[in-house]
Amino acid sequence: MTATIAYDRTVSNLIDKLSATGHVTHKSYRKTSVTLHHNGGRLSHQGVLNVWKTRPASAHFDVDAAGAVAQYVKVNEFAWAVGNMAGNQSTISIEMANATLAPGWTVAEDTWRNAARLAGWHFAKVIGERPSKSNLFYHRHWSSTSCAGPYMDKIYDKVLAAAQEAYDHFKDSHPVPRPDTEPFPGASFFHTGRKSPIIAAMHRRLVAEGCNRYQTSANADVWGPGDVKSFAAWQRKLGFEGGDADGIPGKASWDKLQVPNV
Repeated sequence: MTATIAYDRTVSNLIDKLSATGHVTHKSYRKTSVTLHHNGGRLSHQGVLNVWKTRPASAHFDVDAAGAVAQYVKVNEFAWAVGNMAGNQSTISIEMANATLAPGWTVAEDTWRNAARLAGWHFAKVIGERPSKSNLFYHRHWSSTSCAGPYMDKIYDKVLAAAQEAYDHFKDSHPVPRPDTEPFPGASFFHTGRKSPIIAAMHRRLVAEGCNRYQTSANADVWGPGDVKSFAAWQRKLGFEGGDADGIPGKASWDKLQVPNV
């Protein structure tokens, strides 16, 4: 069974069940935004799946009336959600159950707050940018529709603030210890699986704040424990030259990270 995201709350896995319909497009794209929808009904996760079994549509996630989350499409894959090809390629779509139907199309606070929290997780862990009005959208941003409804329009600023709060939480959810609290690991670190404070600090400073920008300009691999090439590339971004960019975390790397506006 395909795994869901590594979220800190339960995510119901409906990925394989939607994929079994045959209309899921398994193509991966870089995601740069999150789009919120209402599902036009007071639907359960299974109810959403039942609709998509007969209608070739999809979204990555659904948040039900109680705030519970289900996943239907892998995060980086194409979802048939926003009525716009570029949008379907670049955005992560999150459906929300309605609390009432037309004309108000209200959404319960448990639902929209949990959708905003999920969006914040994706901005921190997938997109690498803080949510703002330029990357947290409603469906109507992409095509001619009133989705996510008039009620959600009225509370957009609250939704954005909740997503930003979640982003800040997830971005800083792994505090970095000072380097003098444990020995600096050498090259053998990359085969131990231990968390180095230097690696963690570099990750927070460069990846969380500009993952794609740094990795593209440095021609580095995607970061991960054991990725010497990426660490060396980030050392070069911090001003290390020649053999000093050795891909090994040490005190010099930590000292560089303390310089403002690096």
